[in-house]
Formats: sequence, C-alpha cells, structure tokens
Amino acid sequence: MSKEQDWSQAEKFFARSWTHIFYFWKLRQIMLAKTVKTLLQKQNSNAGVRIMDLGCGPGTNLFDVYDICREFEGVEWFGLDLNQREAAMGAGRSRYRVQERNMQGVHFMSGDIFKLPFADNSIDILISSEVVEHLPAPLPALQEMQRVLKPKGYAMVTTPNPRNLPEMFGYFLDKISFGAFKNFYWKGQDEVSAPALDAEVGFGHVSVHPFPIWCDWFESIGMPVVKKVRGPLLFGSPFFDRHRFLIGLLLMLDPILDRLPFRFLTTTNLGMLCQKK
Repeated sequence: MSKEQDWSQAEKFFARSWTHIFYFWKLRQIMLAKTVKTLLQKQNSNAGVRIMDLGCGPGTNLFDVYDICREFEGVEWFGLDLNQREAAMGAGRSRYRVQERNMQGVHFMSGDIFKLPFADNSIDILISSEVVEHLPAPLPALQEMQRVLKPKGYAMVTTPNPRNLPEMFGYFLDKISFGAFKNFYWKGQDEVSAPALDAEVGFGHVSVHPFPIWCDWFESIGMPVVKKVRGPLLFGSPFFDRHRFLIGLLLMLDPILDRLPFRFLTTTNLGMLCQKK
C-alpha cells in the first residue's frame, strides 16, 4: 500500500482533518453561536424567544449554538430538516441531553424550507447554515424566512463565498499548470470524498452566488443584510493537513484577517445577518 493510500486511510474526511476541524469550530462557535448570543444579550427579556435552525440535519450546529447560549432562560429551540431520518436523530440526541444532562429540550421536526410549518411573524431568530446554496431557486425559501420572522427579527445565513481570493488564486494556478496544481494540492483527497449530496433529498452546490446577489435578494424581500460575518480562510485541505506547521500558521493568521478591511475576500463562506423590516 502506498504512502498516499496510508494517509487517506488515516485522515478520514471531516474527522481528523485539522482544516475541517477549524472550519467547523469557527462556523459553529463564532459565526453562528457568537452572533446568536449577541442578539440574545440585546433582548430586554428572552421569555418566549423562538430560535429555529433551517436545514438542521441531526442538530450539530443547533446544539453548539444552544450550549453557548444556555445561560439565557425562556428561549425555545427548534430544528427543521427535510430529511426525516436526520430530524429523528436530532430528536434522539435531544432526549439524551434532557435525560442524562438535565438540559432543555430542542424541538425537531421534518419540514420543507419552502413551506415552513410556522405562522406569520412567529420566529425571533432564524439560523440557516450552508443550506441555501443547495436550492435550485433560493428566493422562495428566503421569502418564507421573511414570512415567519417577527418584525425586527433576525436571520443568520451562511453560504459558500465564490469570491474567496485564495481559492480564486488556486483556480488560476491550476489553469495555467494544466491541472498539476490541483493534483499536488489535493493529493490524498480523492479517496476520502464525502458521499454524494444528492443521494437522498439534497442537491449539489447549485446556487453559489457572490455577496451582491444575496444582498439584493434579501433587500428585495424586506430583510436586508445588517452585518457581514467572516468565516475561516480554508475549508479543508490535505496539503495543509499533511503540514501541521503551516496549518498552525494559518490558525494564528485567521484572527488577524478578521480585522483587515479586505477580510471578506479571504473567507471561504459568507455570514449574512439579516433583519426583517
């Protein structure tokens, strides 16, 4: 067995990859949880505040946000996903947390993002992380978010950023090297790809748009972007995972990038906090 095959067996996709671990840490702990916590801190009272995660899967993001915001009493937590099995997994995890850890329950349900099972003006905070890019026509889903949000309510949406300068530079290098750069940079990744996204109910990345497109859509439905939240620099890379010193340098660099004027050109995904008018 070659060294490349040995490495691909040891570095399971989304498991031992340092770049993926940092990506998900920043997505869940900073982009989502910190944003929601800041919103809850601004509330005069959190009694009856409803928070819903659209496209929640088994609740991984939602549980992380809940844990960071656990100090706020009176908040109701909901997770919705089209995949019934994923929603059932989230409900099972919630039952365990209630019974074994004495935590508040999270309500999971299966539902369609294009026809949300909530009344008009009934949700205070929406989360939708890495979901809208999988919708062939995202605008009707955004309109549903706007419908169920209370006036002045917030939606935190994250989606891939096609104008990420490091990735664009990589595409350029790959083009002029006739594919040699990708073979070098992604060496070891082909054997550890994620399952096909369209295997059950999802689509691939069919709606990856730059920020101005999303901004115009949100503005057109009366839910303008009021804050941009920067994500991490990279979304996984076997090259950096094999060179731990380099990934260490990147981890130290990332907080500095958060403070630079051009920081949103160095984020692998867009974080858009929108507020209903």
